[in-house]
Amino acid sequence: MKIPAVITTLALSLLLLTGCAGSKKAPAPAPSADHLTIIVLPVETLVSSDDQTNLERAQQLTRGAETMNRLLTEHFAEMDNVKVITADQHESLGESYRKSRAEQAREIGQRLAGDAVLITTVNRFVERVGSDYSAEQPASVAFDFKLMAVKSGRTICSGYFDESQKSLFENLLSFSGAAKRKFKWITAADLAAEGIRQRFEACPQLRRP
Repeated sequence: MKIPAVITTLALSLLLLTGCAGSKKAPAPAPSADHLTIIVLPVETLVSSDDQTNLERAQQLTRGAETMNRLLTEHFAEMDNVKVITADQHESLGESYRKSRAEQAREIGQRLAGDAVLITTVNRFVERVGSDYSAEQPASVAFDFKLMAVKSGRTICSGYFDESQKSLFENLLSFSGAAKRKFKWITAADLAAEGIRQRFEACPQLRRP
């Protein structure tokens, strides 16, 4: 018995449609919130070195930004999903200085195929004057950070650190902190490193494994 041509055509069409549906790739899953590809931008300061009235503070912040960049590189060294870019790379990747800081950050994140960008600003970086056990001026550090989604611009997490080291006699409640520091006057770099560890601990995406 002969099969009508119409039925044969319909059967062939159904097979073709089924084959196409089977070969269609499923959409790639979105990256998990805890394993984003993160682009770490160079640390910025809020005072221009051209401002002569704040020259000393500008120099302190410039040294602080350099120190913070080193500390961030060390912090993320073993995290393969994080890319720390240098100031030169940042300069070459930024296309428009008319854009806001957030827009520039997202633009760089897109160009480097990142899911999120980390923006950090050092607001104060005063070095210790003195030795481990005798300081005329204690270290004092303040910085803030924001981890921002590249596509949406939303803030994934953010934080602020602000501390000037005090002696045990100035703050009797700081005994545990002083003990961790072996009752020494620490440097601004050590204080900044503590701040990074403490504040990033509250942000799963930035926490060191």
